Amino acid sequence: MGILETIESPADVRRLDQARLTQLAEEVRSFLVEQTSRSGGHLSPNLGVVELTLALHRVFESPKDAIVWDTGHQAYVHKIITGRARDFARLRQAGGLSGYPSRKESEHDLVENSHASTSLSYALGIAEARLRKGVGGHVVAVIGDGALTGGMAYEALNQIAHLQPPNLVIVINDNGRSYAPTVGGLARHLSQLRVDPRYERIKEEISRLLRDLPLVGSTADQAAYRVKEGLKQLLQPSTIFESLGIKYAGLVDGHDEPALEEVLSRSKRLREPVVVHVVTEKGHGYGPAVDDEVDKLHGVSAFDPLTGRPRSTELTYTDVFGEALMTAATRRPEVCAITAAMASSTGLLSFAKEFPDRFFDVGICEQHAVTFAAGLALAGMHPVVCIYSTFLARAFDQTIMDVALHKLPVVFVIDRAGVTGPDGSSHHGVFDLSYLRLIPNLKVAAPADATELCALLETALASDGPIAIRYPKGPVPSTPDLPVEPLPVGRWEELRKGSDAVIFAVGRMVEVAREAAERLEVQNLSCAVVNARWIKPMDPRITDWARSHPVVITVEDNVGTGGFGGAVLEALSSHGLAGRVRMLALPDAFLPHGKASDILKEHGLDAAGVARAVYEAVKGNVRTET
Repeated sequence: MGILETIESPADVRRLDQARLTQLAEEVRSFLVEQTSRSGGHLSPNLGVVELTLALHRVFESPKDAIVWDTGHQAYVHKIITGRARDFARLRQAGGLSGYPSRKESEHDLVENSHASTSLSYALGIAEARLRKGVGGHVVAVIGDGALTGGMAYEALNQIAHLQPPNLVIVINDNGRSYAPTVGGLARHLSQLRVDPRYERIKEEISRLLRDLPLVGSTADQAAYRVKEGLKQLLQPSTIFESLGIKYAGLVDGHDEPALEEVLSRSKRLREPVVVHVVTEKGHGYGPAVDDEVDKLHGVSAFDPLTGRPRSTELTYTDVFGEALMTAATRRPEVCAITAAMASSTGLLSFAKEFPDRFFDVGICEQHAVTFAAGLALAGMHPVVCIYSTFLARAFDQTIMDVALHKLPVVFVIDRAGVTGPDGSSHHGVFDLSYLRLIPNLKVAAPADATELCALLETALASDGPIAIRYPKGPVPSTPDLPVEPLPVGRWEELRKGSDAVIFAVGRMVEVAREAAERLEVQNLSCAVVNARWIKPMDPRITDWARSHPVVITVEDNVGTGGFGGAVLEALSSHGLAGRVRMLALPDAFLPHGKASDILKEHGLDAAGVARAVYEAVKGNVRTET
């Protein structure tokens, strides 16, 4: 029986001696590789925080001491230590364990935090509330994996320096990477501290000298600590944290568990906020992850645990977009690409290699990314902002005020739109049609397939104003021959004629609508299907289609509130045709994790569900008219 099998709570970890703790760390790493090789998930971030997580739970007493995880994908070890190891067999599956902290899973999970750079704000709020309510315990914010590049983190640090909460400890998990090598001024600053050889040489020399002094026990330890800290201040430049007035403790080897416990314990005794700078290796202990120079096996699908290679390799929308952008950039020297620390995930690795002077990774700074794009556009470039749907929401104001207000030629390429699947509520891109549709001057499109994606990109790059193109996570059969001819703005395509109803579908729902119409034909219902690829502007022929069909069905993988269906209702209401519309969309809710196909089916957005809804609408309409 392994040690991991005996761990039900952090109290079990605190009872282990150092030898058994080391063994536990090895078992946890093997467990992580084994489990994620089956279910997929975030592997390397968690391999890098094993000793850190053990030390945190030995020094602090969760949940009395609140631990807030930034970029919550690094909380797998925390889940294991807090009694959820047995649930990993259903990691990221419907009804199973979430890939992020989850309040409904455990009292140890305070924040369902999967968006970066938020932990310091959460933690400061919790700390200040506890002080005012007289609640004891510490609040620990674990921030890393690139999250310190985000503007929110700087804003929170500024207020932490002002308020000086005595119960707050900030742990920087510094692995030098996020999805890729971390960029930015603070990253360079931390890197300089990491590699400064003077401190390490002096530290070793002082340690040698101290061993010869006639000091014993804690007196020697305290003397060593004071001398090392004093020399560190002399030799190293002041950190940004110390400049703000926040005590800085570092550098600490993130894989030396006793050293971590020592510095965390000292930090716990201080009556002021302190930053503990922990240096870790992403993917530590698993060769394929350490050797992966692209993203260190950051987020993985099912893979071979011996090699780290995926069990299947499918061509995706993201891959096709990357090829299309490369082709366009070859012909258009004004095209440049912007990512917020996700070059590999948004298909930009080849672009970055081929056009390094036209590629910009701004770090986890979506707001800056959009306004930076506005500046590039103002000066004659044609920037393409490549971003996940759920993350573009963070730059909503900048999209409105900095891009759309100025009618700038910025292309928003929105990956992971609609239901994304196992990453759950924080990553489903089911709000973008609603929040983009209301922005003046912004055109919004959703391709039905890979060829349309490439064609719409060509349309956007030939435009003199902002255009957003949203597409789902998923496989495609092949890359179309490039370049593809652009598509006219605002022009829909009637794929199938019919008389009983017309189905207006967007994006991935177009193929669903086509299959639903084929099913209905067997039941003697004749349905037209229209690929409504432009959500804004809409095809003016919409009124003609609506007048010639007694039932109008809209189908979208977005929430119904303010989405495509709402746009159709608005367009038809002034013509007295809104009563013909039936909307099929996702509910006004945060959706759980699970397979995208299962989630869509549950909400009637598969072919059978759409066919059933159309049939009921048509038959109900006939009864109403008679």
